[in-house]
Amino acid sequence: MDSKYDSEATIPGNPEQQLIEQLDALQPSKQQQKAVLFQKLYPAIERALAREVPQKTIVAQLKQMELHLSMGGFRSMLEAERKLHAEKGECLYCAHCGSPIPTSKELATQQVSAVDDRIEE
Repeated sequence: MDSKYDSEATIPGNPEQQLIEQLDALQPSKQQQKAVLFQKLYPAIERALAREVPQKTIVAQLKQMELHLSMGGFRSMLEAERKLHAEKGECLYCAHCGSPIPTSKELATQQVSAVDDRIEE
């Protein structure tokens, strides 16, 4: 059973179909594409940071993957992702052992706390 839309889609030069095709061909801005790619890579970025890989090394690797970020841009996107995950109560887990992966900020807090404990002793 043909619907009104099925019959219109087959008419060459149909202006509505041309509009649909034009809208389907639209792509997000470069900045939005960067944000989406960073979101997808975020768990791997946090795992690298947990292994104490320097941020500069990560940014260089991202550049090779066509994700060009300055150090400030990287830190800004990292903090935004961390905030988003914290608000959602989401935690990243190690792919090998399943244990929670603390963010580098949490690691720094733990290290300061451990130093404070040693000073008090």
